[in-house]
Amino acid sequence: MEKPAEKKPGQIASGDRALSALLRMGRVYDELDRRLQPSLPEGSRGHIRVACIDGDCLVLAATSSAWASRARLEAETLLQAARGFWPEDLNRTRIIVYAKAL
Repeated sequence: MEKPAEKKPGQIASGDRALSALLRMGRVYDELDRRLQPSLPEGSRGHIRVACIDGDCLVLAATSSAWASRARLEAETLLQAARGFWPEDLNRTRIIVYAKAL
């Protein structure tokens, strides 16, 4: 029995507006993260990332509580940098911790 061809995320979401919107926002957040990474010290890059924008809040995700502490130190720098790219007002930050997938 032949395995069906794998579809790309855009193909899967093409018929679902909500899923398409989620994929678009994911790409926007990935692009914002890509632009903000150079604002971080080299050792912090990849451990502190953009999670999303929630209203006027830049939400940063850290890979551990230790990196979350570092993210708090870098939050104002990242907020200032994000303001240069984000079309709406950003006035605050929030830090969350997430576990990396294995």
